[in-house]
Amino acid sequence: MDSPADAIRISGLVKRYGAVTAVENLSLRVRPGTMFGFLGPNGSGKSTTIGCITGLLDPTAGQVEILGQPFDSENAAIKRRIGVMPESLGLFDPLYAHEFLAFVARMFGLDETTTRKRVTELLDALELTDTSKTLADYSTGMRKRVAFAASVIHTPEVLFLDEPFESIDPAGVALMKQWLRRFTEQGRTVFMTSHVLETVERLCEEVAIITRPGKLVWQGDVTVLASDGAIRFDGREFRALEPLFLHLTGERYKDLSWL
Repeated sequence: MDSPADAIRISGLVKRYGAVTAVENLSLRVRPGTMFGFLGPNGSGKSTTIGCITGLLDPTAGQVEILGQPFDSENAAIKRRIGVMPESLGLFDPLYAHEFLAFVARMFGLDETTTRKRVTELLDALELTDTSKTLADYSTGMRKRVAFAASVIHTPEVLFLDEPFESIDPAGVALMKQWLRRFTEQGRTVFMTSHVLETVERLCEEVAIITRPGKLVWQGDVTVLASDGAIRFDGREFRALEPLFLHLTGERYKDLSWL
């Protein structure tokens, strides 16, 4: 029996802005049903990579496959099967939350009854039922909740999340994690960036780490860390994701004697 196609396959991805290279020859594969963490320092190309593999940006070179099919910004059939929460959130500020979510649901082809039901359930679960405010009036955390709801309303097969937990309160983060675990248990795939390494360590099964400019330096299974195991790399043992990340990326910060 043939093994299932990769949920995501990136081959030789390059993205340049003039003379500036944001992503350099990036290749990686993500298995179906995986919670996949995509990590790197600020400016390392994480958001650019997500833009290129979700059709928000056109890559300079390279190939992207989603669910076993070639993908680019013109592939509407694949776009209907993925969900995206971009760094910019992509909200229409003049709209109310229920209007925006209904618009997104209809764009993905949901019928009126399903749209109404899912919008109501999402707004209630994420505590966004205040109809007196437009999206422009929302706090950063509330806006991120709306963007997350929009990314999952059509039950996509692959979900791309760029810093999903930033500015969300602990109760909201706990709920989103619960949903994401259920999402992957059903065979769907999550590809997420985050600077909260402890969250990635507890939530994700596999992690890729990149450095500037978008170069892959490590990809592997991190579930061993949850059972007090260690990741062996470069002749060393790492028992948490943070020291491995710092070692791979060369991130070092100078101390201030006056603090």
